[in-house]
Order: sequence, then structure tokens, then C-alpha cells
Amino acid sequence: MIINLDEVDSTNEYLKRMSADGYDSDEMLTVTAQYQNSGKGRRGRSWVTEPGSALMFSVMIKPRLSLSDCSMLTLVMALAVKKALSDMDIETGIKWPNDIVMNQKKLCGILTEALSETGQIIIGVGINTNQEYMPEELSQTATSILLQTDDCVDHDSLLDSILFHFDELCKKVYETNDLSLLKEEYEQALVSKNGEVTVLDPEGEYNGICKGIDNTGQLLVECGNDIKKVYAGEVSVRGIYGYV
Repeated sequence: MIINLDEVDSTNEYLKRMSADGYDSDEMLTVTAQYQNSGKGRRGRSWVTEPGSALMFSVMIKPRLSLSDCSMLTLVMALAVKKALSDMDIETGIKWPNDIVMNQKKLCGILTEALSETGQIIIGVGINTNQEYMPEELSQTATSILLQTDDCVDHDSLLDSILFHFDELCKKVYETNDLSLLKEEYEQALVSKNGEVTVLDPEGEYNGICKGIDNTGQLLVECGNDIKKVYAGEVSVRGIYGYV
């Protein structure tokens, strides 16, 4: 089911309220909005864009995984967005764990939240599609499909394609309870694969070579003779040069 809204504080918050009010279904529920007046990204960052200029939606599902494993579905959604854009001949990459980038600038962010009381998870997606400009403070790190291709995007078609791919990819995850069947495809999209990255860990920043992901979605970073596993909830990763 898809609910289309003109304006909302946040599609994630809307679904949280539905869950708190007793909505409980094994079917995926999707909410879209033309405008979010209190949208947010990772680490509580705000995310606001002009009405109708971005594809903003959230899905709520009850996954066949333990809540502790549901962070993997954030990577799955990133891969679904990448595949849907590729179907439109828009080639992008993934900055681990879940940002979609184009020409080294961010095109899409994804935020996953778990509802431990109900066993549901909510995945919020914001894709810069038809913005004609980026604010000066974001212009060096963010972009839109329109700015990159001179083409406007039909949001309904893109959303349908993303949801289709997400459903198909989730089936593969549920077969093995991990990302092993998607690992190769995800790594092919990973913009930092075999490149130097900086890991911004609260316990200390370090550099290494990105070697891909493990079967749970943790980033593998080669530091000398050691391979360190980086968990998305704890740190940020940047390429040595530029946003990626």
C-alpha cells in the first residue's frame, strides 16, 4: 500500500505514529510526501528541500530477520535505488553504507530506524531528483539528477521501480539471513572499493584501503596486515579526496 501526502513533518515520523496507533501488517507500507518540513538524515541532521523537487518516501516492513540484523536492509535499499536509477540509464555508485553518489556528489540519503516494540523497521529515502540548484553550502558535496543529466524524473515511475527491486533483493537476504547473495553486486557499486578511505572513529581517525563488505554489511578496511571491520552505526567513512 502507498499513502501519498502533500506535506508531513517526516515520512519516518508519520509511519512511527501509525505503528504506535496499532498498525501491524506483514505487507510493506509506503508513505511519500511532496514536502517534509522536518526531514532528517543520519545523526539527526536536518534535510529540507523545495516541495516536489525530490522523491521522499519511507517504507515500513516487518522483516524476517532479527532486529539486530536489520541494519543490512539499509544497504539493500541503497542497492535497490541504484538498480532503479540504472534502469533509467542513470549510472550512480554507493558510498558505504547507503549514500547514492553521482560524479562524487551525494544524490540520495537513507535512514533506517527499528521499532523494537513491534518488530517493524522504517527505512526513509530522500533522492535529489528535480532540484535546479543546490544551496551554496551543499553545492560541493550534493547534486540532483536534473543538475547532472538535464532531465526531470517521474517520481511515480522511479518509486515503483525502487520498491520492486527492494522486494526482490529482500527475498535474497531472507534466503540466507545475510548479504552473501548480494555482496558481489553491492561491491561492484561501491565507489571506494580498493581505494583509500579515512575512518572517522570516535576512538581515533585512521586510514586504510577499502576491501568491500562482509556478509553482514560491515565495511572491510585493510590497515597494514590487518583487516578492520567498520560498523555503520559507529563511524563515518570518507574517501581521501572529495565527498566519496
